[in-house]
This record gives sequence, C-alpha cells and structure tokens, in this order.
Amino acid sequence: MRDLIPTIDRRAFLGGTAAGVAVLLSGGPGAAQGKTFRFITPFNLSLSFAAVLYADAAGYYTDEGLDMQIESANGAAMAAQMVLADQMDVGRTGGTNYIVSRVDNSAPLISIATIAQLSPFFIISSDENPVTGVQDMPGRTVGMASLGGSMEGTLDLLMMAGGQDPSSVNKVKVADSAASFALIEAGRAGAFIGNTSSMIKAKEARPNVHAVPMDDGMPGQVYVARPDDIEANPDKYVAFLRATHKAALEIATTQDLGAIIDKIASVHEVNGIDDPETAKIDLATNAENWMAKGKENLLRNIPEVWDQAIERLHEAGMIKTAPDASTLYTNDLLDKAIA
Repeated sequence: MRDLIPTIDRRAFLGGTAAGVAVLLSGGPGAAQGKTFRFITPFNLSLSFAAVLYADAAGYYTDEGLDMQIESANGAAMAAQMVLADQMDVGRTGGTNYIVSRVDNSAPLISIATIAQLSPFFIISSDENPVTGVQDMPGRTVGMASLGGSMEGTLDLLMMAGGQDPSSVNKVKVADSAASFALIEAGRAGAFIGNTSSMIKAKEARPNVHAVPMDDGMPGQVYVARPDDIEANPDKYVAFLRATHKAALEIATTQDLGAIIDKIASVHEVNGIDDPETAKIDLATNAENWMAKGKENLLRNIPEVWDQAIERLHEAGMIKTAPDASTLYTNDLLDKAIA
C-alpha cells in the first residue's frame, strides 16, 4: 500500500485491560460547573460534527457548566486512542472500529451515545466507471482517510458480506474531501470512501459523481469514553449529552438551517461552510442520519442494532468472540440527560 497524502498514524492499535462500567448518576443541572470537557473528532471539522459544533457555538455547553475544548484527530482510531490516553474525555469513532477494539483488544472504552445511526460513509466513484455495489470493487484502488480505521472496517465488512475478498482492493490513504474526486478523474483511484459532507460537496461541485451509501447494519458513529472517568465524574458526561442532544434535536427539526450554520461559522472554521446552499444540504443530510431510527432514539445506543452488529462481525470473523452486546454501551447517562 502507498499513501497519497502524508499520514501520522498508519495502523492504530487500541489495547488495554478490560474494564467494567459502574455509572454513578448524581447531581442535577449545573452539577458539572467549572469542568473542562475535551472532545475530539476523527477528522478536520465538517458539518458531520455539527451537533457538537452548534452546541458549543450556541452556548449550550456553557449553560451546562462545561468549558468545551474541541480538537481534531487523524482518523477514528486515533480519536479513540486520545481518549484512552486521558488526553480527551469523549471521542467520536466508527461503531465497527470501536467494537473490534473493545472485543478483541479489551480497550477500556464504552459507547455513551450513537450519533450516526447508520454508516455516514459513501463509496464515491464516477458515472463513467461507477461502483454500484461491492461486486464492482475488486481490482480497484480505493482511497480512504484512514487505514485500519472505521472506513476500512466498514468496507471490509460489506465486501465479506457480499462474498468479496477485501484484499482484492488496493487501499490507499487520501483526504476525506470532495477534492479527492480529482484522483478518480486523473485515473489514480477507482473510488474513494467519503463521509456525508464530502459526498454532498462532491456532488454539488461536479455532475458526474456517483455515490453509494455504505449501510452495513452497524452503529454508524459513536461517542466513546473511559468507564473509570464516567464512574468518577458522571455529571460532566450527563451535561455533555444534555447539551449535545438539545443541539442535535434543534438542527434536525428547525426550518432555518441557515441561522444554525451562521452560528457555527461565527465560532468554528468548518470546511465548506462558506457555501450556504451546499452547507444546508450537507447539514440536513447529516441530521437525517441522526434521526434515522426515530426522534426517540436520537443519540441512543439501540440494543437491537448492537446485537445485530455483534452477530454480523462474529460471523464475518472480524471479532474473535461474541460477547453480550449490552456490555459495550450504556444509555444511563443519556436517560438522565433527557429525563
């Protein structure tokens, strides 16, 4: 494999000892007063992360007594590593990536919420040589933002489920950006995997973009934290989820996305936010994913989805054992946050 852009971390390994979760839910609104809260996204800021960005820009975290710090990682695996290293309180990572790390490597993390109920990724190719399904993938060079992370895990799972060998694809590292479509046009790649924001921007910029959603039946994107810190400081996680849920629900139900985009732009530098119409489509499409399982399941770890995820990953040989899925997540913090 070769890189098309520089990489900091090629194959992230998440390790550690197994840890249980004892969630001590104490305190009420304002109990997190004065607490710094560190959140890390897997990649550079985009409207895929709008729930957190808007909650910060609108002052919802401040209202909950949190001093919010938002950072960006170089991939989903790195985001999880930063939480493991106690450099961050919560990281956003892919559901598949998290489950594999937790089950096979005993990574001491737990999902406290699912923000993207479906995979936010798309296989992006050209109309001239489109990928219509995994049967079109063997033999292609496929770009993705991180190797060994959630994008690669999603692709591997879909290919195995479709009877294809993941090793038949030449995987290379490229930016998760609409600009990566130029690699397809130049013949340097046959497809690339992009998130919702990258897909929207590419389709708005060029007429020949073909995109296929990567619905693998997994929890799409989750927020992970360390059980020991949850036990020691439950109030700050409740506060984080209360503010994030408020922001996500407002985005998903408002008739004025422009005002929300303006508010985010006033605080954060977000790629593509300066194109108002494309940004509205981008934000609305992301919000549809957050609400894909119903308003009542916004940010919720849905038990049936997690049960199915364990079954599919185990059958595909991507995890060595099939643990009780309920040990991998908690909804206790969310329940208290929105009670």
